[in-house]
Amino acid sequence: MKKLVLTVIAAVSMLFFADKASAQIEGVGVFGGFTSSSSNVKNFTPSSVSQYHLGVAYKFNLGLGLAIQPSVSYQVKGTTLDMIGSQTISENLRVLDASVGYVEIPLQIQWGPDLMAFRPYVLAEPFVGFGVNFKAAGPLNIETVKNDWKAANMSRLEYGIGLGGGIEVWRFQVAAKYFWNFGSLCDNEGKIDVGAVANTVSEAFKGGKNFNGISVSLGFFF
Repeated sequence: MKKLVLTVIAAVSMLFFADKASAQIEGVGVFGGFTSSSSNVKNFTPSSVSQYHLGVAYKFNLGLGLAIQPSVSYQVKGTTLDMIGSQTISENLRVLDASVGYVEIPLQIQWGPDLMAFRPYVLAEPFVGFGVNFKAAGPLNIETVKNDWKAANMSRLEYGIGLGGGIEVWRFQVAAKYFWNFGSLCDNEGKIDVGAVANTVSEAFKGGKNFNGISVSLGFFF
């Protein structure tokens, strides 16, 4: 009898811990990481710039490995423009750094099998964002345009999609994706006369140019 009771307790315990181990994350989480973005500009040589992002998310499990994860995040994207040899900008600038901070609302769609101890998944993440701060600066910040969206013809609206994958272990989630922004960074095609930095930004990003890059995040769910 004693042996039977111990066997039942052991079986129930194994089922309990197996259930806990296989349970997928569901609930509120916080996340952060780095963003490396560049731009598909012409007449300039763009290079990627390492920035950052952080935010909060909520995950809904839909069954059969499918989940959705809406979130709100602050995302900084930027690029460095090498202007040596360009005939369209001031030779006094040489190099210009531009960055934009967005409040983004992504909706991440995940699919991946529950493998008990962990869950790998693939993801698709459409997003929309609104620019809240902007800065473009020449060498040593000698000339800077900051939060003057009109001066640089910068658009505040962004939208696009990210594709990638991740893995969940216990309450942690690690994900990496490549993202594409679809809207133009420049509001119009006109050139403006408010200084070399603003003109350079307007010239670089007109014609549908935008930020693309990679993003790597680490999240923890409560």
